[in-house]
Amino acid sequence: MSNKSKLPFLKKFYIYSLDNIYILNLLLIPLSLLYLGINFLRKYLFINKKRNTVPVIVVGNLTVGGTGKTSLVIWLCNYLHSRKYNIGVISGGYKTLEPRKIEIVNENSVAQNVGDEAILIASKTNATVCKSKNRSKAYEHLVKNFNLDIIISDDGLTHYSLKRDINIVIAKESKPFGNGLPIPSGPLRELPYNIKKYENIIFNKRPNSDLPGFSYEISQLISFNKTKKIDIAELSGTSVHLVTAIANPDFLISNLKSFNIDILPHIYPDHQLLSSDDFNFDDDHIVIMTEKDFVKCGNFELKNTYYIPTKIIVDNDIKIMLNDKISDLLRI
Repeated sequence: MSNKSKLPFLKKFYIYSLDNIYILNLLLIPLSLLYLGINFLRKYLFINKKRNTVPVIVVGNLTVGGTGKTSLVIWLCNYLHSRKYNIGVISGGYKTLEPRKIEIVNENSVAQNVGDEAILIASKTNATVCKSKNRSKAYEHLVKNFNLDIIISDDGLTHYSLKRDINIVIAKESKPFGNGLPIPSGPLRELPYNIKKYENIIFNKRPNSDLPGFSYEISQLISFNKTKKIDIAELSGTSVHLVTAIANPDFLISNLKSFNIDILPHIYPDHQLLSSDDFNFDDDHIVIMTEKDFVKCGNFELKNTYYIPTKIIVDNDIKIMLNDKISDLLRI
């Protein structure tokens, strides 16, 4: 294990976890009650009831951490583009230098200014991507300056100033509500019973699951300079370094281990900017990362390094549901 990694120390020593209840989780319950109270006030003081001139789809979750929102946003952008819709995307600019600044992503954008998610979405879709923590202002900017049919917000379920026409809520297949406690005692942004008010619940699941939703397709790796592709099955029986700064690496590690790969994990906090030194190891093992990590490393010169392209497989029933809802929305 690299000493450069920032492992979940508190979870490791059974002090705090988002999936289980330990001593620190219990001690933080008063702050969780305060969080729920503030969120209740925000919902009723700042909720936007004004009708949108361009329909808004919010892709979000009821928990903190990674559930695959950006992956679904990318798929949704490409699916709707194939149906001849012009798409805009709002990205929250988490951990950027000026998160509230409105900025349209282009080929010169860097993660420090617009965020890794915004760059990834722009690189894999034809959507116009606008970065700003102020989602309502980002919406107004997109509507004013671009001819769009639909605007998608990557995250933003509890950003009530942004009026939404469709909510899509993603939940993890395993422990979808974590330990069942609100922030900061647990991962919940809302209490579990609130899920009943959302119609469109889909699951980030394993390929053989019967739950409605999508699964990741992990079959190939692309070299850092994009000149070579290898089947991930070729790594069976080998050890590889995994360098990543995503919110929920456990699911990825589990998938990689299913290929009989020995994973040497080097885990950093979600969205953290990486340096070329983070990929240097004193051995000849292949180094892999996610595509979300890759977009932050464009100016590096890395050898023997590959990334996993972002690709999901969405159930046909989900496609039909989304198509029907969006068609109805645009007829209004």
